[in-house]
Amino acid sequence: MTVQDTIAHSPAENVHGAANARLLAIAVAISLLQFFLAPLLLPMGAWSALALVCLCAVTTPLHWGLMHEAIHGNLFSADAANRRAGRVLGNFLCLSWDVMRFGHLLHHSNNRHEFDRPEAVPPGGSRLAAAAPYYFKLLGGHALISFVSSIGLALPSPIVARLVPKAEPMRSAALRAFTRADRQRRIRGDLLAMIVLLAVAGFCWRTHWPILIATIAARFMVLSLLDNAPHYGTALDSGTYARNTRMPRWSHWLVMGHNYHGIHHVATGLKWQELRSVFEKGGASFEGSWTTMVLRQFRGPVLLD
Repeated sequence: MTVQDTIAHSPAENVHGAANARLLAIAVAISLLQFFLAPLLLPMGAWSALALVCLCAVTTPLHWGLMHEAIHGNLFSADAANRRAGRVLGNFLCLSWDVMRFGHLLHHSNNRHEFDRPEAVPPGGSRLAAAAPYYFKLLGGHALISFVSSIGLALPSPIVARLVPKAEPMRSAALRAFTRADRQRRIRGDLLAMIVLLAVAGFCWRTHWPILIATIAARFMVLSLLDNAPHYGTALDSGTYARNTRMPRWSHWLVMGHNYHGIHHVATGLKWQELRSVFEKGGASFEGSWTTMVLRQFRGPVLLD
């Protein structure tokens, strides 16, 4: 049985909504601890601060995975519930839901486009010259750029049109998406929500505010590490290809099936809980471990065809 045949016989209705709701509650609870509760409930010493930063880093794949499911309409059966959950999750990551959704769906429709291959050495360039911007993006810069982009895309449409890069297909798609008044209102609403969130969090943390910044930086670093990991070093014309990687079965929930990224690219409508079954029945194979996939990126920029 091929992967496509397995996909065709997968159940269409969302039977995993209750489990997703429990995971969403965990992610939101950790975010509430991160922003508001930790400075009020925990003694703020070096070890407690380190524990909180590590907790935020380790659970970032779960947090993003839930948002990712919402982007594809797979978290809950109702579209409105997906949008609300995705927006809340995005605000806690200090990222706009509409901006992240656009970027991710463009990644699926134009895999490995010019802004979707950070490890690729530009034509005529060198690995050495490409190293600094590459490692900046890998170690948190990608998420930081997404945050800054949200600010730029909230500006009036004429300014947005000047800020959007000239490269296609991103420019045309971005202009269609981000010059719409309703989308700009939502992005501005996200930014306002993030400002309020950070202001209240700053009040709660008071003089310990560097710990809060450290938790956000840790999340940004993990998000950036995971963004391109299943595609690192793949051909520029790889189409829907992405790597499937091995990891302990008990930990699949923590990365929300991200290790089955190849299956996800073939069928974005599958819930994360369905990916393993489709992988096993469809005859696909693993390409190493999930950890190796992530660490492989530290090899740096590469020359790609």
